[in-house]
Amino acid sequence: MIAKKFVATKPLTVLELLTENGFSYNEVQKLMRKKDVKVNGKRINENLKLNSNDELVVYVASDTKNIKIYYEDENLLVAFKPRMIETAKLDSSNSFQATLEKLLMIELFAVHRLDRNTSGLVVFAKNQKAKTELDLAFKNRTIHKFYLAEIIGRLNSPTQTLKAYLKKDAQNAKVIISNEKLDGYSEIITKFTEVKNLGETSIVEVELITGKTHQIRAHLAFISHPIIGDEKYGVSAINKKFKRKFQSLTAYKFIFNFKTEMLSYLNGKVIELNCEDIDFLSNNK
Repeated sequence: MIAKKFVATKPLTVLELLTENGFSYNEVQKLMRKKDVKVNGKRINENLKLNSNDELVVYVASDTKNIKIYYEDENLLVAFKPRMIETAKLDSSNSFQATLEKLLMIELFAVHRLDRNTSGLVVFAKNQKAKTELDLAFKNRTIHKFYLAEIIGRLNSPTQTLKAYLKKDAQNAKVIISNEKLDGYSEIITKFTEVKNLGETSIVEVELITGKTHQIRAHLAFISHPIIGDEKYGVSAINKKFKRKFQSLTAYKFIFNFKTEMLSYLNGKVIELNCEDIDFLSNNK
C-alpha cells in the first residue's frame, strides 16, 4: 500500500478534499468503508468535516495503473521503470518521474538515472533532506547497484572484477573503453558473475563498483561479450538472429548502506525485482 498525504488549506469535508485531488466519489466511499483514511492519525469511516491544517492520509494499492512500487516510506520511493521512457523530468511530462508524480500526487526528486532503453529499479527521494543523503550515498557508492544482462558467449571465469578506463565521445553519443589510462579517460571497475549458461548466450549479474555513463554496456562489449539487443555497442547480426530490439539489461537490485543518520534505518535492506519484471529472463525459461 502507498500512503498519500494531504493537508486541508480551508474548512471542507474529507470527500471534498479527496475529490479535489483526483479521487472519484466512489473511490472515496470505498476508502472510507475500508477505513483506509486517517485524519490527524486516526482512522475514520465517515465524511468528517476538516479544519485548516488538518492532515489526511489515504492508503491505496501500490500498483496504481500498472506502476509497480517496490518500496516506499516517508523519505524515498523505489519503483520499476519500463523501457522506452526517460527516468527524470527534462522539461517534459513524458518522463517516469513525471508519470509517478501525477499518479501518486506527490513531489519526487531524482537521485540517479537509468538509460531510456534500460528497465529496472529507480530510487526517488520524497523530500530535500532525503535527496541530500541519497545523493551522497550514490556519490560515495554506499548504495550497491546490481544489474542482470544477457550477453553473447560466456565469461572467462564465473566471477571477475575488471578495471578499465572510459572516455565520453559526445559527438557520437557513446563512450570509448581503454585498458590504459589515457588523457581524458576515467577509471571504471565492474564486477561480473555468471548466473546461467544458455549456450550461445548467458545471463550475468553485474555490480557497478564505479558508475559511469554506459559503463556496463561498453565494458561488456570491450571484453567481447556485448549485450544482446544493444544497438549502440552490440552486434547487429546477432541482435537480428535473436530478434531482440531492446538491450537485455535490467537494474534489478539495490542493497542500502547509509553512513549518515537520517536513512540509516534502511541499512542492509535489499530491494529486488520480481523475475516477471525482467523480460529477457521470461524469454529464456
